[in-house]
Amino acid sequence: MLFAKSLARAWSCACSIVSYSLIVTRIRVAYQSSYTVWFTVSDYWHTVVVDECHRLAADRFDTFVRAIQPSILLGLTATPERSDGKPILPYFDCRPDGSPAVELRLWHALDLQLLAPFEYYACDDDTDFSQIPWQQSGETSALDKLLTGDHVRASLVINEWQRLTANPRQCKALVFCVSVAHAQFMTSILNAAGLPAACVVGETPTEERRLAPQRLNQGELCALVTVDLYNEGVDLPMVDTLLLLRPTQSPVLFQQQIGRGFRLSPGKESCLILDFVGQHRVEFRFDKLLGSLTGQSRRQLMDSVEKGFGALPAGCHIHLQKRARDQVLHSLRTLTQQGWRNLRRELQAYIALHSNRHVLLKDFLREQLIELSDIYRSAKPSGWTSLKRDAGLLQQPQGDEESYFSEHFADLLHSDDPAQLALLQRIAASAGHYTAQNEHEERRLQMLAYQVDGQQTRVGHYRDFLQRLAAHPVVCEDLQELSDVLQARSHVSNRPIAGLEDTPLCLHAAYGVREILTAVGWLTAECRPPFQSGVLPLKARKTELLFVTLDKSSGYHASIAYHDYAISRELFHWQSQNSAGSETTSGKRYLESPGNGWQFQLFVRKHKGSPYRACGAVTLVEATGNKPMNIRWRLQTPLPIRLFREFSVLRDE
Repeated sequence: MLFAKSLARAWSCACSIVSYSLIVTRIRVAYQSSYTVWFTVSDYWHTVVVDECHRLAADRFDTFVRAIQPSILLGLTATPERSDGKPILPYFDCRPDGSPAVELRLWHALDLQLLAPFEYYACDDDTDFSQIPWQQSGETSALDKLLTGDHVRASLVINEWQRLTANPRQCKALVFCVSVAHAQFMTSILNAAGLPAACVVGETPTEERRLAPQRLNQGELCALVTVDLYNEGVDLPMVDTLLLLRPTQSPVLFQQQIGRGFRLSPGKESCLILDFVGQHRVEFRFDKLLGSLTGQSRRQLMDSVEKGFGALPAGCHIHLQKRARDQVLHSLRTLTQQGWRNLRRELQAYIALHSNRHVLLKDFLREQLIELSDIYRSAKPSGWTSLKRDAGLLQQPQGDEESYFSEHFADLLHSDDPAQLALLQRIAASAGHYTAQNEHEERRLQMLAYQVDGQQTRVGHYRDFLQRLAAHPVVCEDLQELSDVLQARSHVSNRPIAGLEDTPLCLHAAYGVREILTAVGWLTAECRPPFQSGVLPLKARKTELLFVTLDKSSGYHASIAYHDYAISRELFHWQSQNSAGSETTSGKRYLESPGNGWQFQLFVRKHKGSPYRACGAVTLVEATGNKPMNIRWRLQTPLPIRLFREFSVLRDE
């Protein structure tokens, strides 16, 4: 069975039964009663070839393919990505890395000179598109209302066409409009300017539609003005000019339109593309459109927009006029806040761009300029594994705790302790089947278990945690990739803390409070008491941990408003709890140190929700006031410059 959209036989007759072993048809025919029997017999058809197979995810296609169950399903498409983000690859047997069996992307075809080179101009356009509801039901009507009848923009289109080509009358152009009314309007404008054009839309009589490409090829017309008629399923190799008058956020539609001009034809040197950009909101996705044309990531696009598009296939050229360039660059720079749906689309587009379903987290973050916190976020869903599964990259069944681990890895984003990150990599490399090599590693493993398992009262041994982790190999891959990214970002040296050398804690590294409490033995596999105070006296070792939050404007009672800040790299001002005074047990502990044998360790964070920095041992310089006490501590190890700037009274808020 040849399931076609554009073959002449299928167009001329709804269903051509060449024999009982070969049928050429279209999708709607499968639902007509006279033919239903031929399309619903399971296993009857050995081979089914689907042209324009990106339509498979539509309901009718899905029902059809699942009903006939052919031995071989061959799909053909120039745009495998759908505008709604639904994947089509699950219908097929892909390569081991999950990519299509055979693939040739636009930029590769241009490199191989299988397509005509292009000259793309993003033209300045004052039309304000900022209120258009992109990818919503009112998009087309809003664009129609804005563009149809706009004589200023129409004149700009003609002027730019005349400026950028020697003689528009000699061109063979396709003009893409937003609606029938817009197409009719532009046709009249072009004809009035002495540029013979024909409006060809769905309502155009069949014979007139059939003859229009011939009239263009013969030079009788220099432009065919259309809406969606020529987006796909048609071969017009003579077309050498494209006027994109219908802005879109859909890379699929963009590729379909520009693809009409890339076919090779005798005497055709290149294809001129004039894209009238207009004024858009900052979230308009120029990166997706230009990425589909160039194969460049967002980071590469930003460099190219700033410095020029140098790495293009031979004969190709991209030029952005000043205002268009500024707007595109601004859009690229402000694409930082990512919603989950956008992230999924980002990942799907990235996969399509690189023709590789084995995507590394570090590459995706770097090339798409995405923050780690966009993926590992506080809201659900969250995590690299969850995102890959949502994007259709993971075919294996989902484990019971896969989402749990992926989401809770967000609690590891602060990690920069080099020894801890190295341990995470070893755990991931062993797929969770890891055995601690010494007491420090055992403590570190327990720190990991309690940091990921954030419930305050849940007690458990790290071995049980590793066993749960080992049941989810895909999550171990997630941990490996995350730890690689975190290790590359770490600037902390592996330096023990004076007075806490028996713990795994590293000087100036970042930790969650659960990690710190586990490292010093307050939390154990058998005991997990609650902790909410700002100080923790450990009587057995005569050490008190001081937990300092600099910005208490959020999440604290009004009475809790201590004044804590770094005076210099060596001095830190700390205000005690309101209950501490010169006659109280805690106050005496501070005032009588270090002669009483007590030592104090300082852990500082900027605000609630951020990690603590292990600032090391501090000794008393002076104390004033009472309930609360104002104490000046001297740090045994000076703060690094970057931490002093964060913690000083002059810090940026």
